[in-house]
Amino acid sequence: MNDSLRWFGEHCYDPPTGHPGMRGGVSLTAVRGLPVAELLRRLSAREDEITAPVRYRDFGFTADTASLRSCMYGTSGEWSYVLEGSGSATWYERWFNDDSAVKPLPGEEMVCLNPNIAVQPCWLAYAPGADGKVWFTEFGDSPLNSRKVDTTGKVAALDAALVATGAVNRGPGVPAAVWQAVGDCLGIRVPRVDVEEGNLPIALLEDPYA
Repeated sequence: MNDSLRWFGEHCYDPPTGHPGMRGGVSLTAVRGLPVAELLRRLSAREDEITAPVRYRDFGFTADTASLRSCMYGTSGEWSYVLEGSGSATWYERWFNDDSAVKPLPGEEMVCLNPNIAVQPCWLAYAPGADGKVWFTEFGDSPLNSRKVDTTGKVAALDAALVATGAVNRGPGVPAAVWQAVGDCLGIRVPRVDVEEGNLPIALLEDPYA
């Protein structure tokens, strides 16, 4: 499974690598059925990077772009995704900044894997798509520990995948197991070579705290 998400978790705590691509401290934000351009707009990406894509490795950073967050983006089946190599996820931070633009709409299935390496712990956020509610789970925990009621069965299915990969524990290797479970359960695949070599298109996102 060359495109399994497991390798992201294996390098979860590595420092960000910068160019030409990403490897350590990568986050994932993905929404099923939403065009990738719309996902980028929700994250306040610049329009020129959406309409005239440039490969991540070929982008020329300047003083004007130094305060912006870079991401790669793409699609996997029905999923649109954004990858950030800075150790945190813009979606996660905007959510906790109460930015309504990033909140899933009722019926939208969404997942975010946030390494959160600066402050810990790592977080898994998942909206199964029924009512727009988001389940937040610390890596190593079961999402079913939440007081929310799983009316879709999707959270239970994700929990089963986490258990199957050994992700519901506090032992070593948990980040890799979480990433693998999410990718396998939700059917998200990302080309590792293209990420590490920077072949996916780049977009620049506004820093939620700038």
